[in-house]
Amino acid sequence: MLGNRRLKPLLALVVLAASLVGCASSTDYSPFLRAEPAADSVLNRAPRNLRLFYDALPDVPNSSLTLMGPDGNYDLRGFHTMGSDDLMIEITDPSIPDGDYVVEWSAVVGEDSTVHEGSYRFSVLTDR
Repeated sequence: MLGNRRLKPLLALVVLAASLVGCASSTDYSPFLRAEPAADSVLNRAPRNLRLFYDALPDVPNSSLTLMGPDGNYDLRGFHTMGSDDLMIEITDPSIPDGDYVVEWSAVVGEDSTVHEGSYRFSVLTDR
């Protein structure tokens, strides 16, 4: 009987620990909130900048943005934050052609040292 009394609390502790580990390792969380240009948007002129917003201030030195489109990768410059929980970068040649674009990002956000990654798409169609 005494062994059974000790086993129940131990079993409950193991179940609790397993559920907490499952919560902590969830891959569904992303700090990414929105972007300019917006995900899945169709623009009637080429954007000059990319700006991504997160749920906390990103660490610029440990973050990155890339822009890929019809001509491959595009040069970007001036990676910074505006202090609004965002990352912002200028498209070096803002006369990018019509087509579909993919922004890939990685960011360390807030006090968490986890590197989060993601991507989104937008299109430029100036001949409407």
